[in-house]
Amino acid sequence: MTDRRLVVAAVIRGDDGRFLLARRPPGGHMAGLWEFPGGRVEEGETAEAALARELAEELGVEARIGAPLTFAWHRDDAREILLLFYEAELVDGTPHGREGQEVGWFAAQELPALATPPADAALVHHLSRTG
Repeated sequence: MTDRRLVVAAVIRGDDGRFLLARRPPGGHMAGLWEFPGGRVEEGETAEAALARELAEELGVEARIGAPLTFAWHRDDAREILLLFYEAELVDGTPHGREGQEVGWFAAQELPALATPPADAALVHHLSRTG
């Protein structure tokens, strides 16, 4: 049986125009890949509430979750993922990897050079073209 997941991710742009990404820690699924931060929506949670929770848990920040930007669907042998990308704005805290992950700020033109999960590819391509 395939594991189906609803996942949310934040597209956070700093005052200087760079985007915040987090690197998946070693030893896990897709270890070492850079991704827009977020995580799984739990039962009974709205997508926006899940994203705010995940950003607090993983990066130690409070964020204002904005409008949905786009979505991606990915399937591999073990899972199907519907990934919802939202605009988000940091309102409190400095992002840091609370679970051992690296975090970094990247200019739009730097995004294509990063190794990212397949579900992030279309958004990375779009942002690198439009800034």
